[in-house]
Amino acid sequence: MSFNIEQTITGMLDAAKGVFAGEWPMIKDDMKRVLEDEKNALRDIAEARLRGDINDEELEEQLKDEKVAFQAGLSMVSASTKATIQRAIDAVSDVFWTAVKTAI
Repeated sequence: MSFNIEQTITGMLDAAKGVFAGEWPMIKDDMKRVLEDEKNALRDIAEARLRGDINDEELEEQLKDEKVAFQAGLSMVSASTKATIQRAIDAVSDVFWTAVKTAI
């Protein structure tokens, strides 16, 4: 199985859209920007795991760092509560993790 970052980013955006619901029109561009900014890092993490350079625990640690980056990227969004932003970050991270596991 292979890993497709574009497909994964699309799934991550869909997951965020589901969390933000009615707020999505206000946050959509910010979320796209954050994921685009992190796309290369996410691709590198996934490829490192697929090559066996890192294990699942190390991938989890890298994903925690990416969650911090997502949070920083969305910190200026005033349309949403912190809890909603955190749920969206968790949702997009879950999509990424699932995509990597599927590729393995």
